[in-house]
Amino acid sequence: MPALNTLLFGQPLSERGEGDDDVARLGRALDNVLRGVLDLLGRETGEETEAFRQAQMEWHRVLASEHDYAGIAARRAALLFALHALAPVRAHFAKREPALVADLEARVLPATIPPFLGGMAQRPEGLVVMASTLTSMWREDMGQGASAA
Repeated sequence: MPALNTLLFGQPLSERGEGDDDVARLGRALDNVLRGVLDLLGRETGEETEAFRQAQMEWHRVLASEHDYAGIAARRAALLFALHALAPVRAHFAKREPALVADLEARVLPATIPPFLGGMAQRPEGLVVMASTLTSMWREDMGQGASAA
């Protein structure tokens, strides 16, 4: 499985291939992760609950989308949301990339997920771009850890 950084933000330009095979491979990897998250959610909430059935329906829509720009953005947004909402998902990825997961948990996702949800999750590509920018280029604290003087 590719690293979390690659799943969320892609390969560095110097490592990218020229064919659609890379996009399909990324799509399949994201599908596998999202299926695992859905399985975890079913175990955590109980598969017979109305909330789980609703979540399952929405996640299956994401999984049924094409492995194109919009489909990859939707999958990445779903994974970002899962990282925000589910501690076991964070723990899984923290084994391999603890610094990235800690930064996402403490700084990036609290600043990006609430506005994304407030906009009814209509712009998954916007969430992914904002999370990528904050993770890779904007290293400021953004107030979460600031102490009072």
